[in-house]
Amino acid sequence: MFKFKSFNILSLVDSFHSKTGGGNARLYRHRFVASLILSVLFYISLIILVATYFLPLGERSLHIMRVFFVFVGVGALLSIYILRTLNQRVFAVNTLIASLGLALIYLSIMTGGIESPAAICLIIFPAVAALSIDFKAGIIWGILAVISWTLLFASPYLGVPVQNAMPDVDDRLSFFVSIFTTHLFIAFVALYYNKTSKNLREKLLKERREYHYLANHDAHTGVINRRRFLELLKLEISRCEKSESTFCLFFIDLNDFKKANDQYGHHFGDEILEVFSRRLRHRVREIDTVARIGGDEFCIISRDMGNEEDAKRGERRIEEILQEPLSLKEGKYTLKASIGWSIYPYHATDYEALLKYADQHMYEVKRLKKAARK
Repeated sequence: MFKFKSFNILSLVDSFHSKTGGGNARLYRHRFVASLILSVLFYISLIILVATYFLPLGERSLHIMRVFFVFVGVGALLSIYILRTLNQRVFAVNTLIASLGLALIYLSIMTGGIESPAAICLIIFPAVAALSIDFKAGIIWGILAVISWTLLFASPYLGVPVQNAMPDVDDRLSFFVSIFTTHLFIAFVALYYNKTSKNLREKLLKERREYHYLANHDAHTGVINRRRFLELLKLEISRCEKSESTFCLFFIDLNDFKKANDQYGHHFGDEILEVFSRRLRHRVREIDTVARIGGDEFCIISRDMGNEEDAKRGERRIEEILQEPLSLKEGKYTLKASIGWSIYPYHATDYEALLKYADQHMYEVKRLKKAARK
């Protein structure tokens, strides 16, 4: 994400949360909470540092700022413990908001009540809760913020003394810092949430595409698998039925493949399938569909083939591909195969019958070849 030379800021963030299980979605959510806690600690520390050394604060005012910092610091450390050790993201966020809220209410009471600049910062909590937990949490913390403002407003009428322990501090500067802090935190939460959500969506889309590819393609050869092939075959039948067009279904069975597997090893057979599939896919027309439907069985849907002459030309093209030796790691290897075919709608009008006819045709070709060798 943000890298400064060899330092990766995510390595720092990841050290503050548990990284056990849950996938990318959980990782992004926990990174967000860890970043939020660290940002609160850093920003409050910066404010305390500036207030201590650059503002005209008396000893009593400094004491109030130190108490405020202790509230926030203890809450942040407790939140980190809950996130890292107990692996409870929602509990950690609620703990952080609660401690920061109590600290701001204390600071508001000590510096003017409802008129205190610190009271403005309470608006942060609903936004943080909604984006880091959920919409329901945002509503709950919004209600609690309204109750806090109401109590701060009503405190003088209820007999609770309201004081301003920092009379020498410029009110304009205080309100500017409060408004700036409020908007900075809301912007940080929104931007970080948008960034992580975008990354998560991209990863989910990528995983979905990969899943879709694996579900529809043969894992080893990369061509369409049997399940997807049957879907496409049904769609092609439906298309041809509406347009009154034709297609040819080729059924290819590799001869002596088991013998090659047993003689040279399964890695040799896997390489044969991979190289042959790639060659077949590259040599057929772009409108044709190549699929592996079994161990050494392949099918091709060839569009716009309407008679036996077309089918025989397609068969000869496949035989030419087979006659070219395959370049394998172990050397050259020439495949032999039996090819059968069926034409829609002349041989059959449904996918099962078309496959059966092409399969029977292939076995008849294989039988004739065996008889010719005797």
